[in-house]
Amino acid sequence: MGPLISQAQRESVSSFLDDGAPLAFRGSAPDGKGFWFAPTVLAPVRPEQRVAREEVFGPIAAVIPFADEAEAVRLANDSIYGLSGSIWTRDGARALRVARAVETGVLSINSNTSVRVGTPFGGFKQSGYGRELGPHALDAYTETKTIFYATKR
Repeated sequence: MGPLISQAQRESVSSFLDDGAPLAFRGSAPDGKGFWFAPTVLAPVRPEQRVAREEVFGPIAAVIPFADEAEAVRLANDSIYGLSGSIWTRDGARALRVARAVETGVLSINSNTSVRVGTPFGGFKQSGYGRELGPHALDAYTETKTIFYATKR
């Protein structure tokens, strides 16, 4: 984990701690130069709380309890965002079923690292800016034109 990009971003991330969600865990961050923010877990978080509705872009995890798989999918999709997600389970069939149902551009199963140089990265809904990485990245910079040139009559 590295520092955040600016003082303004650190203040933005800090503002999520004032939303009323209970602090479950707060790690430590280095002292000194850089806009460090300690890894933080908020739990339990209600789905209507700001930290559950907005993209934090900082080391805060919001834990939202759910009763069953259907509710977990409903909660995950009840957002205007869908950049990246993770599913953690020992049940392979459940992992694939939920992965198909969750509206996110990139999804990891039993991992939090889903970005690979050779595969497209980008979000659904209001997350991301098209697709980066992988062969699809060039599509954002390309206008395809097909020209047929008959050389024989």
